[in-house]
Amino acid sequence: MSKKISLLVGQRNRIIDYKDIFPLTISKIHYEYIVQNKRLHKKSEVSLYTEYSMILHVFNFLEKKNITNLSKFNYTNLQELFAYLKILKTKYNKTLSISSQRLVYTFFKSFSKWLYEYHPKESPPLEIFQKSPYKRTNETLKTSFFSDYVLKQIKQGLTHEEDIYIKTYILISLYYGLRSIDIILLNEDCLVPSDKEGKYDLHYIDHKQKETVLLPALAAPVSRSILSLIDYSANYRQIIGTKSIFVEKKPSGKIRPLNSYQKDRLNKFVKTHKIKNESGELAKITSHMFRRTLATNLHSHGSSLEATQLLLNHKHKRTTLKHYIKTKDEDYIEQISNTLNHMQIIAKDNVKHIVAAPESMNEIMLRLPDGYCTDKLMLTDKSYMCEIFKKRGNCYGCTKMVTTPEFLPYFRNLLKDKSKEIETKSLYDSQIIKHIEFEKDLIETLINKLEKLESKS
Repeated sequence: MSKKISLLVGQRNRIIDYKDIFPLTISKIHYEYIVQNKRLHKKSEVSLYTEYSMILHVFNFLEKKNITNLSKFNYTNLQELFAYLKILKTKYNKTLSISSQRLVYTFFKSFSKWLYEYHPKESPPLEIFQKSPYKRTNETLKTSFFSDYVLKQIKQGLTHEEDIYIKTYILISLYYGLRSIDIILLNEDCLVPSDKEGKYDLHYIDHKQKETVLLPALAAPVSRSILSLIDYSANYRQIIGTKSIFVEKKPSGKIRPLNSYQKDRLNKFVKTHKIKNESGELAKITSHMFRRTLATNLHSHGSSLEATQLLLNHKHKRTTLKHYIKTKDEDYIEQISNTLNHMQIIAKDNVKHIVAAPESMNEIMLRLPDGYCTDKLMLTDKSYMCEIFKKRGNCYGCTKMVTTPEFLPYFRNLLKDKSKEIETKSLYDSQIIKHIEFEKDLIETLINKLEKLESKS
């Protein structure tokens, strides 16, 4: 029986021959695993090829340790695998990156779970995977989208970029957040005149959802760039008989489709245009960061979750909300400064005090120790008390809370309390300190605004 599998990666067929992968007792089962995932479309062929490439490191380790049955693979062996991956050299004589080590572990765990279901006698005990040494930190996740500072430089760089491939690639990513492989596989028929005069619709295949998607009335810079690339690559397409517009002539003279991941071109774009982050270092740009940036900016400008989900072509809203939409610090600060959202406002007691509001307000309001509640029902309906006020006046996140300069002493004292809190909790987890420092910054912003109002009056 043949042990070869053909996987379509971009526009190239990659052949995997399992008869050369040892130990054979395990590789023949992994062959079955890949074949099943391909047949049932549980994973894309690109993902399966990546999985195969990464798990080869595990097979090399198993061969060195003379392990021919994973049922004998124990926790000690797993720790030895971690050590092996740390000292492993790539073909470029560099150590394996942490992200690659994480992928090896993740794919090995995935394969082991499959074994437990289909070949339980061949499966390692799953409890050895309970603790991973490759947990992502919050600091890593913060790099998931471009700051406005970096985004501005990217847009400026595009106005001077001469490489038509990377310019088109970035423009599509920037405006519509298409996945890298979906961009690279755009063909010469992808643009169709739109119902809106002078506009074009984009037809592309979402290779993750395995469906054709329509983007109506493309932004002019994007459609112009795609049309230019269609014209530029026409001769190359004709020579190799392809419809893909992302084909180029290599320095060697060969005409080949572009790789699905444009890491080298993106790095060159950053260096050429000297795109730097706030620390003055060259910015990190990856294909998927455009997708997350788009979702974040749509959220920042008030776009609905449904609209963002539709543009990114996600199956589930929770994917968009959990992994793509982030709140920018500047948006967070502005919202809190304006409406006291996410600020703990704790009343001294739970007794209602109704007093005349300052002259700047024309109606009677409920006075709290740090501002006024504008919820009229609290004043007019004796049987009504809002849920927030029931919790001893914690107006956290309530937009009906307003404050004036007369409450400056309260906020100044609150600022001192936060400073003391940072000192007393300096031995705790850094994330706690960061949260308190962020609250402290918000209070300082609020004090500055109230002081300006006071000086004007």
